Amino acid sequence: MGTSSSGDVMNGYLTAGEQERRPPLELPSLAPAIFLALAIAVSYSNALRAPFHFDDWHTLEENPHIRSLANVPRFFFDANTTSILHENKDLRPVLVTTFALNYAISGSDPWSYHLVNLLLHWASALLIFRIVRDHFWLGDRAVPIALAASLLVAVHPLNTEPVNYISARSALLTAVFYLGAFDSAVRGRRLLAAFLFAAALLTKAIAVTLPLAILGYWLIARARPEACAPALSRRFLAALFGIAAASVAYRLVLLPPWVVGATHDPDVTPWIYFMTEWSALLHYMRLFLFPDALVIDRLDYPLTRSFLEPRAWGSLVVLAGIVAIGWKLRRRLPAMTFAIVWFFVALSAESSFFPLAEPVNEHRPYLAMLGLGALASVALWHAAAFAARRSGAPAVWVFAVIVTAAASLLGAVTFVRNRTWQDELTIWLDATEKAPANARAWLNAGHAAVGRGDLDRARSLLNEGYRLSPCYAYILLNLSALETRVGDRAAALRWAEEAVDCNPGFALTHYYRALAVENLNRFDEALADYRRTTAIDDQHADAWLRQARLLEWQKSPAEAARAYERAFAADPTRAQAAAWARQEARP
Repeated sequence: MGTSSSGDVMNGYLTAGEQERRPPLELPSLAPAIFLALAIAVSYSNALRAPFHFDDWHTLEENPHIRSLANVPRFFFDANTTSILHENKDLRPVLVTTFALNYAISGSDPWSYHLVNLLLHWASALLIFRIVRDHFWLGDRAVPIALAASLLVAVHPLNTEPVNYISARSALLTAVFYLGAFDSAVRGRRLLAAFLFAAALLTKAIAVTLPLAILGYWLIARARPEACAPALSRRFLAALFGIAAASVAYRLVLLPPWVVGATHDPDVTPWIYFMTEWSALLHYMRLFLFPDALVIDRLDYPLTRSFLEPRAWGSLVVLAGIVAIGWKLRRRLPAMTFAIVWFFVALSAESSFFPLAEPVNEHRPYLAMLGLGALASVALWHAAAFAARRSGAPAVWVFAVIVTAAASLLGAVTFVRNRTWQDELTIWLDATEKAPANARAWLNAGHAAVGRGDLDRARSLLNEGYRLSPCYAYILLNLSALETRVGDRAAALRWAEEAVDCNPGFALTHYYRALAVENLNRFDEALADYRRTTAIDDQHADAWLRQARLLEWQKSPAEAARAYERAFAADPTRAQAAAWARQEARP
């Protein structure tokens, strides 16, 4: 373990001789696990009742592939198994396997999904405790600082999105594997580290940054002459980079080429996104310090299109200052230096040159919480040491009081935030208040109001979204569906046609136009639109089924049979398609 040559006991860094004379504070082996479990149980005691939200409908509720564990092998090579939406295909086989296991336990009841998320959050907090305690060069103050860091992460309201939002399990599960792989690598358990790294990559591609985190740790350790640098051979590090490269190749081979382009607007260049992420990183830090602006969706976050904008150069100056501070502290306070390194490395995959649909997202900083939690804990320790010198009280007791107060406040905010997640309309109305320029927030609030049967309110919410974004396909399609529900078929068609005009390459716009013209008994047009739908998205089971029914009506049994077969292949749970397949299989 690394030590400080200054032997400053109040800073928590001791010389080797002082460590021998003063053994570190110890806790019973199960105490941290029990303590963190209780903190999470109290803070999230109202979380199990939350329904599915947002992307859950196409990744979980309507996804036929998670309904049978027999599909698990397909998860590793078929991008269609992650979502029913053409635009949201990906390869996350380990994540989707956990969803299939949840479905086997509780079907469409979300309680087991939430329970798994809470267990993963607990595992992450426990790994943070272990890593900070054993690998952050903290001397005889390792246990209290590590326990405080893990506690702050465990109860922090910034984590309510990845914990409450089932589709955001990708952040939780990746963090567990990533943290476990880092801990194993630093301890010299290379096979276990490689296995956990591979599992993380098969959960979410952001895990590709792990070799950089390990390399950064090793360089900081080696820069301190009195430290015992971890055993890290160049061959092992090369192997980790090889695994990362193999994961990139795996995705390039199996993912359709249009998937990358579908992740962002075409006018958002890598440079625009990169400049935008400078302020996004500061936004995450701000939410960690003052979590009063939490919102489920930040699609309205402003893009930075020129370096001359104060948001660009000002954010870069602040980030450069943080990096400079970390560099200056690398010998005296290496824990803070590595915490800063971890924060930037953990977010580098999603906050650099690879444009994503949303510039910021509240579940993205989950992996970086190790760095933020460690920074906060070390800073609080030094504040407690300063107060202890002034008051004459033991530093560890002052530290305990400060951390308890902070954790209690954060846990209370988390409990209150969980209430917002209990209802779909509530969470989206909250989003419209905090992000009023976000058309998607108004869309989802309107959709939730339709689910409540409050059609007048739904129309008002959707119209506000339409005002903000007149060509947003989902708003237009929801307005079409709303008019169908109230019986205005002509208006339903007008909205659907506007959606097609604005988004001709989007399969759902043609599907909704087909529904609208079919309701007007224009069956040939409907069939043509259903065919356009499946030409764009050949996994659209409903479009294949409706084609089949119209083809049956047109006395085209052979074509109808092929359409039923395609519907059954896309979604074997569709009753009519399954019945047709069974009928065709009879001798």
